[in-house]
Amino acid sequence: MRRIIAVLFSLFVPILMKAQKTCHQSGSISYTLHSDGTNAVPAISNTIYSGNSQSINANREIIIPVVVHILTNSITSISDEQVYSQIEALNRDFGGRNADLANVPERFKGVVGKSLIRFELAKIDPAGNPTSGIVRKKTNISMFSLDDRIKYSSKGGDDAWTKDHYLNIWVGSLLNSVLGYASVPGAPASTDGVVLNEMVFGTINKPGSYNMGRVAVHEIGHWLGLKHIWGDGYCGDDGIDDTPSQKSYNRGCPSGVVQTCGNDAKGDMYMNFMDLTDDACMFMFTEGQKRKMRSQFETGAPRQALLSSGALGAPGTVLDANWNGASKVSEIAVSAFKVYPVPATSEITIDVLSGSKITQLTVYNMIGQAMLTVPVNKARAVVDISGLRAGQYMIRADQPGASIERFVKL
Repeated sequence: MRRIIAVLFSLFVPILMKAQKTCHQSGSISYTLHSDGTNAVPAISNTIYSGNSQSINANREIIIPVVVHILTNSITSISDEQVYSQIEALNRDFGGRNADLANVPERFKGVVGKSLIRFELAKIDPAGNPTSGIVRKKTNISMFSLDDRIKYSSKGGDDAWTKDHYLNIWVGSLLNSVLGYASVPGAPASTDGVVLNEMVFGTINKPGSYNMGRVAVHEIGHWLGLKHIWGDGYCGDDGIDDTPSQKSYNRGCPSGVVQTCGNDAKGDMYMNFMDLTDDACMFMFTEGQKRKMRSQFETGAPRQALLSSGALGAPGTVLDANWNGASKVSEIAVSAFKVYPVPATSEITIDVLSGSKITQLTVYNMIGQAMLTVPVNKARAVVDISGLRAGQYMIRADQPGASIERFVKL
């Protein structure tokens, strides 16, 4: 009998390891019920906020502070570099900087939308202390499921940081068929965020079909109010005007025109991030999806408070859950310069954005000590960082209201 069980197990495990992309969102809402039977995830609204006096400028970059909670056990091993690679993948795809955007078929090129949303690891924790934006916690849970235990310290996971300051991303070993799931705008603060299987987190040495960090892109799309492209129903409606109707999800890597639900000659938009195709075969958001995501930050919208989060500022400010971000809209930091590459080894390049009034940049370590001063007299500066110790650093401009940027020295 033991031998038979062993043989059956050896046959079954490879099937598990070849997991298909699954997203347990509104289409599988029964998997995310609280113990009292109430829904853990509210329905995604089709509302697009607009018309307010403080609507978000369509050309303004939105910066979202991120905290990554890594639940480690005998299986999970996520390096800092893997975290950085995932953040870069998010910025690549949400910023429309992905090279494969050129692969969008001609029939859909006219509706491509670049969201101008950027993600940065938090610099300040809720107590006002410096942080790398990466939290590691040991757990005795071998595999988490869809019951949200990963989001509670008392249940073997890690508690969320306040949602008005951070996007919480939890990473751990999940049941093999679950690659990720997300809360949606309006979810309780204790469960707000995204959960990702460590198998698909990041882009470094990731085998298989989900190796470009795009499961995270898809789930954060939900966190920003997007439905699956098929509207989570047979020939359903995702509430976005420029995405075509389609019968259901697509798998693998389709090609050519796939027509379902009587859609027009353009067919299914299976290369959209909100379908379920392989990472290499999804590479676009639409302009309508861009507007929907950005509308979550308008006055009175669910994600507005994040615009004036203190999580990317200097140490010393306690970021409590009762903080009222809505009262600080006028203090939103403006992106005045960009730093790359991240991470870096011997030098970094700083590009000063058009319209900025920067004359000097200062590099600080994570406890607030000034390490370098960089005079700015042209649009680009190359800075020698070979003398700095390995670690994370912040760069502050002398322009009032400018956001603080960060880089990593290897």
